[in-house]
This record gives sequence, C-alpha cells and structure tokens, in this order.
Amino acid sequence: MPMFTRDAVIAEARSWLGTPWHHQASLKGVGCDCIGFVRGVALPFVGEVPIPHDYPETWHLYRAEPRMYLGFKTHAHEIDVTDVLPGDILLFGAGKGPAHHCAYVAPGDGLIHCYREAGKVVEHGFSPWWRAKLRHAFRVPGIAD
Repeated sequence: MPMFTRDAVIAEARSWLGTPWHHQASLKGVGCDCIGFVRGVALPFVGEVPIPHDYPETWHLYRAEPRMYLGFKTHAHEIDVTDVLPGDILLFGAGKGPAHHCAYVAPGDGLIHCYREAGKVVEHGFSPWWRAKLRHAFRVPGIAD
C-alpha cells in the first residue's frame, strides 16, 4: 500500500481552493462539489475512488439511504470523530436524514471543503455550526500517522 503524508493531502486540498462549486464535477480549478472535491484530492494518493456520484442536488432531502456513508465506509477506515487529524475526512448531515456533505480536516481545527452556499472550495475554522452537524469521520488507507 502506498504511504503518503497528511501534509501532502493538505497541500493537495489547498491547491483546490477557489475551485467553483459545480454539481457532480471533480476537476481542480474548473468545478467540483463536496464529493468531487474529496475524490479529486484523494486521486493522486489512492487512485480513483468509485464513490457513487449519480445523485440529484437535492437527494438528501428525500432519500433515506446513507449512500455517502456507505461509499466512504467501503474505501476508508471509520474512526471516532474525536480522533480526527488533518487530512481525515468528515461527513456531515442536517436533521434526521443521512450524511450528505463531506470535508477534509485542516490544520488548526479547520475544514477544507466545497459547498454550494460558499460557491467554491474554501478553508475556514471548524465552527460550532459545522461541529453540530458532524456525523462520521474516516481515515484514508495509506496515510502516515
């Protein structure tokens, strides 16, 4: 299994900053959504991650199945949300529905992610608003601790 550092993952994630939000896309500098961003950052380290991306923008409003969670569970190691380190992946959800958003943990208690409301890939603090929506955490195989 290839090994890579957390710093390398963060550097790759930061190289996506400013990439516009675009539903179902995953192309640095051109467009991505949250899943496309996480998949795109992981690509140079672990290769193509076949997490399903055939979803409508509003799937989380009317679908009960935990598609995002199950996709990550297949390709990464689930960890306790209190054990996260920079470069780990977080899944978020609102209300009673399944997790429907994902982000990388950034150094200094931050997040790097792409979401429609921001309109692009951004990095910011892990605010209480985001913390309240945290559902799951994953560690990518091959990341050096």
